[in-house]
Amino acid sequence: MPKCNSCDAAVLRTDAFCGVCGEPVPGGKPVVPISRESRQSGVQSAPDRMSGTFVPPSATAASARAMAVVAISDREAAESRDAEVNRTGILAREPVSEPAPVLPLHRKKNGTESERGEQPTAPDSGSSTARASTADRDASLANAPVPPGPPILASDLLREQMRPSSPGEKSLRRTAVLLSAVGAAAVLFTGGVHPLTFVSLALLITMATLGLTPMSYQGRAIMLFLVGTVATGVAIWQQTLHAIAPGGVILAAAAILLSGSLLFRAYYRGADLARVVVTLGVLTLGSWFVLSGGHESLVMLDGNWHSWAPASTQMALGLLALLSLMAFMDSSTRGGSHVWAVAVLVVYSIHIGLLVASAVWPVVPKPITIQGPAIAAIIAGLVGTIVAGMALAQVFVVVYRAASNRVKARASVAP
Repeated sequence: MPKCNSCDAAVLRTDAFCGVCGEPVPGGKPVVPISRESRQSGVQSAPDRMSGTFVPPSATAASARAMAVVAISDREAAESRDAEVNRTGILAREPVSEPAPVLPLHRKKNGTESERGEQPTAPDSGSSTARASTADRDASLANAPVPPGPPILASDLLREQMRPSSPGEKSLRRTAVLLSAVGAAAVLFTGGVHPLTFVSLALLITMATLGLTPMSYQGRAIMLFLVGTVATGVAIWQQTLHAIAPGGVILAAAAILLSGSLLFRAYYRGADLARVVVTLGVLTLGSWFVLSGGHESLVMLDGNWHSWAPASTQMALGLLALLSLMAFMDSSTRGGSHVWAVAVLVVYSIHIGLLVASAVWPVVPKPITIQGPAIAAIIAGLVGTIVAGMALAQVFVVVYRAASNRVKARASVAP
């Protein structure tokens, strides 16, 4: 235990001075409670009391000297506390910050993407104008360019997901342009110079033009359906003349109706009209399958591809008719309707192509009855069938939306 140098009295390490003689204790580190006032600058207040041995009233001068020693010994600790950044005081001295302006979200003209107008940042004008005033910010916000179109609401986004306003528009346009370009090249290569070739080429050019021209959703769907149906009719006429694909009218009608109804079911999952038209498409394709002997096609097979290749596609169409019944599943799922629709159109095109190839390259060498212009018309008809099936789905969308609006109008007028 340390002792006082003057009177050899026992003292503690935390005593600043001797309690007997009042002399300061060298090396003493007293514990002085320091209270901090709630000020912005964070200045410490004077200590209310200090720990250590009681100071007698007669030792006033000695007490003063002891307190001076304590202040000198605790200088580093006091400076380290005062040197700390008082963040509360800094935030209190700063001017009140204002929230950044929020601009509404607007839809572009095409209705597919959205953009947000941003306020341009003003250049720095120097240290004298560090922050723009509220009036200047409001003026710049008022002069900010606003994108065209109404603001997008959350209800509009939800409604667009459940009942889209223009489903399949881009896919129809791209398909019409791409298949028409490929079909036109094939028609020119196989048809040669013939009036039927020119008719087929004109139909393909018309479909490509309708896909590229800016039109309304309803107008493009109806026009592409009509032009595709005409091209399919020309192809069926040539198939009948050359005895290719018996029952081609029923098969083409089933392919267009079933693919269009399945795509419509994928667009509007809760529509009762979709299930009705899917039923009609399945019945039409099933009728063709039975009338054409599809259930007996795999029984009588030969070793050459003329026998088993068309029979395989015929059986695939019958299987797709059964898979299309998945459209009657719950409205929470599409039931693979879009997959079966695309499969119906692809398998139909392969089936017709195999039948034409069988006529061009018969098993037994014989004169070929089908010529290049007829093949060109059939190629244009295949493109027309695919485009007509996709356009029919959009026609169903237009009809369903018109019927729904009519029902809502009657419900709002009725008392």
